Amino acid sequence: MTRLEEKSRIKCDQYWPSRGTETYGMTQVTLLDTIELATFCVRTFSLHKNGSSEKREVRQFQFTAWPDHGVPEYPTPFLAFLRRVKTCNPPDAGPIIAHCSAGVGRTGCFIVIDAMLERIKHEKTVDIYGHVTLMRSQR
Repeated sequence: MTRLEEKSRIKCDQYWPSRGTETYGMTQVTLLDTIELATFCVRTFSLHKNGSSEKREVRQFQFTAWPDHGVPEYPTPFLAFLRRVKTCNPPDAGPIIAHCSAGVGRTGCFIVIDAMLERIKHEKTVDIYGHVTLMRSQR
């Protein structure tokens, strides 16, 4: 949910390879594919733990159109991003890991917007305050 650098300040370290394979501790991470769009980027990696034959494929989605201490100019790009994330993450795939620079602003909004869109589908109600309060109690 963040660029690596915003307004000449580092917001996130690059913890993935730009190309090829990098080794992080006991894990080899290979960049398989990168799709760069106007407001977000999708990267596909292969993860392999040294000494194991098991490999896992992981996708990283990076939304780049949400300014730090601001809001996106239009909601449509973010909603398209969220839809893409959900489409690529089947229900049995496990939880999504989300982060921004501090973990409270953009990440919190991503989680609450996703939860409220799901709630609207099932309950036809919205309770942003209640959901934010619940999330804050679980930090």
